[in-house]
Amino acid sequence: MSETAPRVVLVTGATGGIGSAVVRDLARDSIVVMLGRSQARLEQARDRIGAGVPRDRLRPFEMDINSSRSVELAVAAVVRDFGRIDGLVHCAGDGPVGSLTEATDEMWQTTLSAKLLGAVRLIRAACAHMADRASAIALVSGTFRKEPNPDFPVNSAVNAALAAYAKAISRDLGRRGIRVNVIDPGATDTSLWSETAKEIAARSGTTADEVNAGVLANTPLGRLTTPADIAGAVRFLLSAEAGNITGAALALDGGAAIAL
Repeated sequence: MSETAPRVVLVTGATGGIGSAVVRDLARDSIVVMLGRSQARLEQARDRIGAGVPRDRLRPFEMDINSSRSVELAVAAVVRDFGRIDGLVHCAGDGPVGSLTEATDEMWQTTLSAKLLGAVRLIRAACAHMADRASAIALVSGTFRKEPNPDFPVNSAVNAALAAYAKAISRDLGRRGIRVNVIDPGATDTSLWSETAKEIAARSGTTADEVNAGVLANTPLGRLTTPADIAGAVRFLLSAEAGNITGAALALDGGAAIAL
């Protein structure tokens, strides 16, 4: 691999609104391995993203983030094909709307498996192939980790656990030249947020527009986070410019969270 060869970066949740934006941004100068459970959806996402991006920069790999074996096989295939892993971005895992009594075991298990244990599985499999490089990991969490929300106890708890995990492993991996950081988006302008706003509205007897208006009224910068905002933060945290940043969390919420 020559010194000028593009980086190889793995992105989970690559077919989602945030994941697709991250893939598009990173593909400008990296080979992006798009990870997801459906090969067909990955191919469709590659076609959507592909305008203006060299097609060989986008490499779909089918992988089930809920299966250690599937993750291990995908990482082995990436290493076989490219010989290296320079970056990892974990965007997979959505948390449901559901209060204390509404959040079922299945809701908890689904979010824990994809978002928290998914990160554990992927980093555990990939880190040996990132050692002794200027490598970096970015985990997309959310602002509920520091300001827990009673309508989102699952996301609040899992996001907090994900950030704690990142902090814990950052000391170990940092000694090996691998940086680990967390990105905490607020409400993000995606189709997923649109559905979430509708759910919140249905529970409170309002409308999705009123839910959005309430969010914006409590956001000093007056707008939702965009997938492009998150992609830009990922690009920075994976870059040499962030070369002395590890074990940190970056909020992208327009100032909505009151907690430091």
